[in-house]
Amino acid sequence: MFRAAAPFAIALAVATLSPPDLRAQDDRDHLTRKDGHVLHGRVVEPFADAEIELRQGGKRLRLQRGDLTSIDLVGDRVRTFCERRLRQKDSPKAQVYLVDWAAAQGLTGLARLQAMALVLQDDDNTALHEFLGHERSAKGWLWEHDGRRLLKEQFDAALAKAPLLLRGERFSLRCDGGLATNVNALLDLEQLGVAFYDRFGKELQLKETLLPVEVFAHRNSDQFPKWGFRPVPWYEPPPHGDVGHTFYQGPAPLRPERLFFVGTQGLLYRSLIGEADRGNDRDRVCPWLEIGLGMVMEFSMQGPAGFARPGDLRAQDLQALTALSRGYRLTHLLHLPMYGSFYLTDDNNTAVNWSAATMFVAWLLEPDNSPATRAPFLRFVRQALAEKKGDSSSAFDGAMGRRVEELEAPWREWLAKKAGI
Repeated sequence: MFRAAAPFAIALAVATLSPPDLRAQDDRDHLTRKDGHVLHGRVVEPFADAEIELRQGGKRLRLQRGDLTSIDLVGDRVRTFCERRLRQKDSPKAQVYLVDWAAAQGLTGLARLQAMALVLQDDDNTALHEFLGHERSAKGWLWEHDGRRLLKEQFDAALAKAPLLLRGERFSLRCDGGLATNVNALLDLEQLGVAFYDRFGKELQLKETLLPVEVFAHRNSDQFPKWGFRPVPWYEPPPHGDVGHTFYQGPAPLRPERLFFVGTQGLLYRSLIGEADRGNDRDRVCPWLEIGLGMVMEFSMQGPAGFARPGDLRAQDLQALTALSRGYRLTHLLHLPMYGSFYLTDDNNTAVNWSAATMFVAWLLEPDNSPATRAPFLRFVRQALAEKKGDSSSAFDGAMGRRVEELEAPWREWLAKKAGI
């Protein structure tokens, strides 16, 4: 039981801790057996129905769910943190208390991230500064970066030369400027992780993201490493770069471009796919599916910066929707290469490919389609990504119980309604 009247009773005890060492053994999941014995480690597949694999460093234990009386998972604690943070976003006292709560729950990265978000709003909060390990000087608080103690203004300037890695739970974010905006971006990515697992975890039997997805939010498009003709956020999966790249656009941006898209790409590889083709850094397992799922999450996440939440799919570009409804063929979409069809060029065909992937996935996920599409489509997602069947037309037709050509008419009808034509 934590007392709101005494914040940091627990947190100050870990004030000098560095962000989590990703190479150290993680034992924050707790499984209690019927004999009362508690096992510690990380659960690899939290949605498994019968057998649970518990990772203890290099050791693996396999346990039957029926032999356990309780399961306490990091993912559940992250969900509670995110839900409380959203629900109590207008209560400064509750937001401060979350630092203490997260630290006590073993969520050191989120505790530090929340403290940083708050101290960037209130530089006079001594307890928060001390929790983050800052030192007071005659000129102000000193922040540690790249082995030096710097005033906040110096800290901001230093990021351009030595980017900072902010660590959360399922995500980490590397930034070369705009600390406050990037702290909000990482908090939004953690909200995305909760939404992604809530929406797809059980049906896709997702693995937990034990190694955080790294996203590099470049301060502008000039610093962004383009993967094609124009700057478009992209994710390079393992065994290659294993990092997502995005950037800030405009004079006062609130979020990096397509933040939730690139975050979802990383989650797909961490929780379902694993690795891409070792011999080709441009290849992907199933391009249209990866683009579509990423963009559905991009257009579903809403709310102010730092407080994202899932909602209804936001409107798409009407010009692209109109082009799709007038004759785009799904047989064309299913076999498009990732680089050549979604990144290489900046033209109308590329824009339409993006919209086609997004809107086809969005329609397939609709719960009220008749005949039903959501459940069979998610079976295909599992086959295509986890089982590496990729963009196989026969796998798609088999999972859906219909040939893809038979989906053209109902999909175009739905598109026309979305486009208002």
